[in-house]
Amino acid sequence: MLAGWACGASGEVPAMPTIIPVPPSDQPPLSSALRVTNPGTEYIDLDGSGYAEEEYYMSGVAPAITAQGATLFQVPYITRILVRKPKDPRKFNGTVVMEPFTWIGERGAGWILTKDYLIRQGYAWVGYTLNINKPAQDPKTTTDPDWRPDPEPQDLNLDFMRRFDYARYASLGTYYDPARFQRGGHADPFVPQSQGIGAQLALALKSNLADGPMRGLEVRRVYVDSWAVTAQVWMDYLDQGRHQQWRMPDGRPLIDAYMTGKMSFGEVGGDAIRVPRHMPDDAPFVVVYSQSEAMHDAIEQIDVPVDSDRPRLRYYEVAGVSHLRLADLGTEEIEDLPADVGKESDPRCRHLYDEPAQMIVSALFDDMDRWVREGRPMPRAPRFKREGRGIARDARTGNMVGGVRPAWVEVPAAAYLTDQETGCGMVYDTKVPYARDMLRSLYGNFAAYARKFEAAKVLSEKQGYLLPADAARLVPIARPDDF
Repeated sequence: MLAGWACGASGEVPAMPTIIPVPPSDQPPLSSALRVTNPGTEYIDLDGSGYAEEEYYMSGVAPAITAQGATLFQVPYITRILVRKPKDPRKFNGTVVMEPFTWIGERGAGWILTKDYLIRQGYAWVGYTLNINKPAQDPKTTTDPDWRPDPEPQDLNLDFMRRFDYARYASLGTYYDPARFQRGGHADPFVPQSQGIGAQLALALKSNLADGPMRGLEVRRVYVDSWAVTAQVWMDYLDQGRHQQWRMPDGRPLIDAYMTGKMSFGEVGGDAIRVPRHMPDDAPFVVVYSQSEAMHDAIEQIDVPVDSDRPRLRYYEVAGVSHLRLADLGTEEIEDLPADVGKESDPRCRHLYDEPAQMIVSALFDDMDRWVREGRPMPRAPRFKREGRGIARDARTGNMVGGVRPAWVEVPAAAYLTDQETGCGMVYDTKVPYARDMLRSLYGNFAAYARKFEAAKVLSEKQGYLLPADAARLVPIARPDDF
């Protein structure tokens, strides 16, 4: 391992990391799906679904890479991975999904958005920690030189993990030096070893090690599913050509598909790009935007990418989906609500929404999987209609024009807004439910509304944005009493 990275059949082979089980503790691991007492949104009945959850330390030596792509040196690291996999090898579909935990609350956003689908289809999943010790001034929360620590979230950095379970997480550490690693003129908020750690994890998962975390399963594919700010780690990876540079010993790719979501690359500094400069020719790159990211790009007048089949690129802007939902929060994660920012009386800030974005994401993930396994291209979706430095809204419904339109937008019972428009001052977006007169004007009565909603679900299925297994659970947003 200390010898560095070897040459394979084509490209460089990462060093194989050391992976050992984490000793038992008196509580489940951070962000566990098994947590029954005060469960987080990661929870699902793993045991009843025939799944096991295991936690491991992963250690090794990985390159420290600047935001500009320069490798300065090799440095040791210790991190942890959280594994969820079928107990019965016959249920495993051959694919492992990996994602870095978010900085805040160690949230597995991709897991939260696809957990029902992943278990239903027999995937394995691995989350991993990319974090640092608490610095004097944390660039993940501010670049203000006069910043003081009071506003910093309490569920950020490795210090939060150690407070949660000191013995378990005390040994974790990755290299960080804000003076040597800069992005956009200030300290780079991303761990300099992020790319190497991700590559080494993919290598370990795909190598089918006899004593590895996937022992007993035959891994054939590894997908990345990475959301919000952690997705930018994988944007760096692709943009700097790591997909082509780092390979399996036989020349195969380490990673077979990339899904990123709710990411505005360059927002924390550096170039604002939307398509990696070194796109892979043997793996899809898929981006899923909520209304917030689409509005950000419209305001900044950043061009929307064009879909292509060679290279395999798909971009989805989804109406009626917020950047953050209450359903997306990680273990012990707390975010400001309207009352916390003095907006509780603003009619546009009163209603957060938890419409089931996971159903759209799961369908897109399934489309991506079929593109890899069967060669069937993913659907191409219309973009939002831009209007000046914004996005056009339908005069009658108040909702964005264009984009992927789930049933709750195609047959709306509310206007779905972004924080850029409302100024509510939260990472949540909000909605304004229609008054009774508005609902009656649009649909007449609840029965007519429900029929139209069902028809919209059928359309979403045909378009590839809703899976039949999820359609039965998608119910109208408005209720009879609303009419």
